Amino acid sequence: MPPSKTKTRSAWLLLGLLAIACGSLYIPGLTGALYYDDIRPLSGLASVVDLDSALYYLSSEISGPLGRPLAMLSFLVHVEAWPGAIENILLFNVLLHLVNGTLVALLAHQLLSLRGLPGSASSWIAVGAAALWMLMPLQVSSSLIAVQRMATLSAFFVLAGLLIHLRGIAIENRRPALGVALQALGLVGFTLLAMFTKENGILLPVFALVIEATLLADRTGRLRLLRTVAGGGTLAIILAYLAYSALRSGGVFGGREFDLLERIQTQPLILLEYLREAFAPRPYGLHPFHDGYPKVSSLAEQPDALFAAILWPTLTVLAIRFRRRHPVAAFAVLWFLAAHLLESSVVGLELYFEHRNYLALFGPCFALAWAVGRTPLPYRRLAIAGFAAYLATLAAILFHVTSLWGDKLDAAETWFVHAYKSPRAAEHLALLYLEQGRLDEAYQVMRIQVDDCPGCVASVTQAALLACATGDEQRTRDYFNQAERLAIDARNVGGAVSALNAMHNAVEEGKCTLLGYDKLEALNRNLLRQQTAGLGALSRKAIHINLQRIAMARGDADIAFEHLKEAWAADRDRTLGHAIIRRLLERHAVEEAKAFHREELCRDLPKHPVLARTARKQCDESMQAILGAARGHPQRTGDARTGSTP
Repeated sequence: MPPSKTKTRSAWLLLGLLAIACGSLYIPGLTGALYYDDIRPLSGLASVVDLDSALYYLSSEISGPLGRPLAMLSFLVHVEAWPGAIENILLFNVLLHLVNGTLVALLAHQLLSLRGLPGSASSWIAVGAAALWMLMPLQVSSSLIAVQRMATLSAFFVLAGLLIHLRGIAIENRRPALGVALQALGLVGFTLLAMFTKENGILLPVFALVIEATLLADRTGRLRLLRTVAGGGTLAIILAYLAYSALRSGGVFGGREFDLLERIQTQPLILLEYLREAFAPRPYGLHPFHDGYPKVSSLAEQPDALFAAILWPTLTVLAIRFRRRHPVAAFAVLWFLAAHLLESSVVGLELYFEHRNYLALFGPCFALAWAVGRTPLPYRRLAIAGFAAYLATLAAILFHVTSLWGDKLDAAETWFVHAYKSPRAAEHLALLYLEQGRLDEAYQVMRIQVDDCPGCVASVTQAALLACATGDEQRTRDYFNQAERLAIDARNVGGAVSALNAMHNAVEEGKCTLLGYDKLEALNRNLLRQQTAGLGALSRKAIHINLQRIAMARGDADIAFEHLKEAWAADRDRTLGHAIIRRLLERHAVEEAKAFHREELCRDLPKHPVLARTARKQCDESMQAILGAARGHPQRTGDARTGSTP
């Protein structure tokens, strides 16, 4: 066997061993926890009992406009074991990460082959890039946060689609028909698959455009112009969408503590922070809780943010200008920025999430592996030895990080210390303490959190709840008064709304005797009155449901019904609509129930066929209940599959 083939086989054998090693390093993390974003999409598994309920589950996700049905389909694998399936869910995620690492190697190899890199060098560089990408501790959040399978499964389709697309380019001169078919399949078919897993899968043609403009800039082909037009057209659509989103927001994001300008000023600095954490990771800085990340309100007052704001546009211009002279460096820059185009620009998402780098890091990893593999011969062995030592260091850090993530309580206590003023980190630790019956320790956590972040209205409200539960009368009063003051100006009150709901439960169950319904009503109304412009629809709905519960507890059915209707007006939740019909029938307002059924609840059904079928069935049941009430024979209305009703 020729030496080059032996070296190539050795490279791919090494990739297999590295994948096994990487999987082993992730094993300690499989005993980890569920986090805030996991609960909604996964809890619906409990309602899946037959084909209809499974189809409803696949169709009901609200994380994005397309519903992410392919990601939801992957969660159905765990339905039989839910809710004890957390370890299996995370194992699936880790295996998917290893598969994606293999695709990264194959994609890098295909790119290098198209550039005409001779011998086994392309295999070794590809394996080096994949090893670096797989072993980066920053990637942990993509696999050990259950719901981020949406991101990694979408990445699978992006990587596979690009690989197929590039294979079509490689053979288009020898086998034109097959080459065209493969390019179309990779660029169109897999973009759709990626988008129906997570919407940023639409970036696949943009990645193809980056490849075309940098690594393949000197390559000619029959379809080059068509590929460029397809990628450029997709990029134009995305940029138009971003411009529309920015204009539509009016510069203000409901329920966020930052506005459009602050987001634009903060993101360049965050992009640099992502790269630092990727290539020089701090083990305790890698966690799920970055909701306390400080916004940049003035570039003039933060030189590092000003530097980042100048750096990225400069790098973009240089990458485009010198893409032919330095194609690999240009590819790394443009790929990284393309991957962040949707989630790290003007859309009103949270400022910082580690999983946004899952695909983005391929470009920088490819460039670093290329630099090592193409080091001049006198220094190449030294460069390779240094790279191997670096990978070993990353592997050791990765093991430390996954071991921490796998110990729920130790991780929560560590992250509470290291997560900058994060209300979620404090709440996560407090909830773990409460699950263990450690009320006093949970209370101490929230006291420390409020001291660190006195302007966090959600944390202050939760501290008031725990102070009340522990019988601390003075601090209960102080925290509650503080929450009322914060409610006037706070821009993000979502956590406070859920805390008030929990406080109502505690009052109702006799676990909080220092507060009454008057106080709860005052704070709910204060949030609603002061924050109407900044509250999202879901928060407004939740506040009205809180007020409805308070009114019901007082026996004031009329006020409760008014809040139920206000909650419906805020969100048009069909569960609330059916609850309104039940209340109207209880009041013998049959004609009013008919009018509500006809003009509001059942006039516009969902466009999704599965959701429309479920809604139509519920509407039929409601009408039967209305007709039964008209005849003097009331029937039950509603469908348990939609969840509980007020």
